Amino acid sequence: MLLAALFSILALAGCDSDKDLTVVEIPVKPYEIENLWMVGNATSADWDIDNPVRMEKIDDNTFKFEGRLNEGEMKCPMEPGNWGGAFIMPVTGGTIINSNGVESDEIALMPNGSPDNKWQVTEAGNYKIVIDGNKHKINVSKN
Repeated sequence: MLLAALFSILALAGCDSDKDLTVVEIPVKPYEIENLWMVGNATSADWDIDNPVRMEKIDDNTFKFEGRLNEGEMKCPMEPGNWGGAFIMPVTGGTIINSNGVESDEIALMPNGSPDNKWQVTEAGNYKIVIDGNKHKINVSKN
């Protein structure tokens, strides 16, 4: 994403107003995700990394959760029991989840859990969350 944005800025810098602009899209390499869980005080697992909430695999690298979330924080470990392992997290820490969905749908794979970005659930309730590692996106709806 950042590389594409930088390329666009450089391309614009060299364009005159009477030239056509060509947009180049760089394909996203899928995150290889075998399993995914949720942990945090927004989940029923609280911060128990040994017993996180399992997300349901619905397709290659794509996972779903349907259930109750509390107000609080959460992130998604790719294996239980390891705070230093790989996590799926928001690109920006504190990204809001509420009845409007998710503030930003971009996700990042943090190979060692750092930086420690978390989603911030600001409204308790029943949610459907889909994390798509193929597109690096999260979709959230409150039921």
